[in-house]
Amino acid sequence: MAVRLVPLVPRSIRMGAFSVRLLPRSIRARLTTVATLVAAAVFAAGAMLTLAAVPGSPADERRALLWAALALPLVLPAAGWVTWSAARSALRPIERIRAELAEITGQDLSRRVTVPDGLDEIAGLAITTNRTLDRLERSAETQRRFVADASHELRSPISALRAQLEVACSYPAETDWAVTSARALAAADRLTCIIDELLMLAKLDAGAVTRRRVVDMCGLAEEQVRRREGARVPVHLRLDGPAPVFGSPVQLDRLLTNLLDNATRHAATRIDLTVAVRGNEVVVTVTDDGDGIPPQDRERVFERFTRLESARAKDSGGSGLGLPLSREIAVAHGGSLTAADHRPGARLVAVLPLHAGPPREAGPR
Repeated sequence: MAVRLVPLVPRSIRMGAFSVRLLPRSIRARLTTVATLVAAAVFAAGAMLTLAAVPGSPADERRALLWAALALPLVLPAAGWVTWSAARSALRPIERIRAELAEITGQDLSRRVTVPDGLDEIAGLAITTNRTLDRLERSAETQRRFVADASHELRSPISALRAQLEVACSYPAETDWAVTSARALAAADRLTCIIDELLMLAKLDAGAVTRRRVVDMCGLAEEQVRRREGARVPVHLRLDGPAPVFGSPVQLDRLLTNLLDNATRHAATRIDLTVAVRGNEVVVTVTDDGDGIPPQDRERVFERFTRLESARAKDSGGSGLGLPLSREIAVAHGGSLTAADHRPGARLVAVLPLHAGPPREAGPR
């Protein structure tokens, strides 16, 4: 015969006790105090009823029953009111946080919620909420600045292209159409480059998953050198064996393209491209013999749309997106990109994790 064990405490009471444990400490403390008062009142009423059941004079029994009858209707409503008041008072900080959050809009993310006194869960909720608002404010400010800078950078080549075409159309007989077409094509190429970099930055910011596979950085470097044969500044390549990296071929090729384009704009006579394996890392180094990067600007050059005065004076065709995009690509692949100390000229060092496993492929099909 099966034996069924019946718990001494009903399930509803056990679940209620579990729910109480989930409440913040401040509310649990107040409810504990109220429960103690209610238990004391009920104990007192029970004691009165017990005394009424003890044999004694009829007058004593009637008096005890009268006290019990008067005590219970007064104790229970009073205990309920005290419980309601305690819970309402304890939940008032949560209501204040809710009201303050409801007033915060996307136009003004500088406001913060009030952190209540104490170190309980409600104070932790307020602190976490304020930290989240800090991150949202920084992200929104970065986005607004990015849109403003992008609009400015896109307006420049469009304005130049429009001005050239307007002048050519106004004086068609006096226009050298070959030169005008070449200038218009250069402006269109710059516009295309800016748009491509903006799109790739937007994808990296959004955390979009790209198709990845094992890529040999040595092969990408050799392809880059072949593309630049006959350029103004020669690229001297030095490879240290195969350097496999698990990543996006398009993004890694863009990383090398931006680093070499930056070196080409500033180099005087020579560019050195080195791909080496050091331990568990692939190190790509691009060095030029130009003016170099001042130590105080070696981090600032990785900010979006930042162009140093020397770069603006030497070449007006840059957008200030190449190096920031290259760093974003390196970080997205678990690596880094820094400007190292070098004289003369500048040296940019990209470090990527070495892929030591078997060939594999990942990402959207």
